[in-house]
Amino acid sequence: MAPPATATDRRASARSSARPQPGTPRHPPLQVFEPAPRRKAGSRAVRRSTMWVSGLLVVGSLLAVVVGDSMITQGQVRLAATQGEVAAAITTQKALQVSVAGIAAPPVVVSEAERAGLVAPTQVVDLPQVPLNVPLPVPQTTATPSSATPPAPTP
Repeated sequence: MAPPATATDRRASARSSARPQPGTPRHPPLQVFEPAPRRKAGSRAVRRSTMWVSGLLVVGSLLAVVVGDSMITQGQVRLAATQGEVAAAITTQKALQVSVAGIAAPPVVVSEAERAGLVAPTQVVDLPQVPLNVPLPVPQTTATPSSATPPAPTP
């Protein structure tokens, strides 16, 4: 029987078996890869219909964009017209407020009252201020007998 091989002997035998022989090539020779010829994907009719469908999709999408843009433009025109109407209404309102303020001015009211035959008071009496958190007494609601007879209606 042979003595057991040591680790050094095993490494040496592995190196000698891993080395290629000087006359043999290291790699197999290279070959050009040629794929198998392709079959045609479909007939011309299928390709033509695909082209028509894709063209219609492009034209349809462009038409949708144009329609959307025109709708936005029309909305902007309506908005501008409405804003003009609002500005005119605001101008009219302000003019009416100025005219009402002129009519309701104190000198104008006094002159109109004098024209109607009213006389300005000689003395102005201010009413006393009443606190709102104090409750008022309940008023008397009983009827008092009157000795006078009611006036007769005039024909």
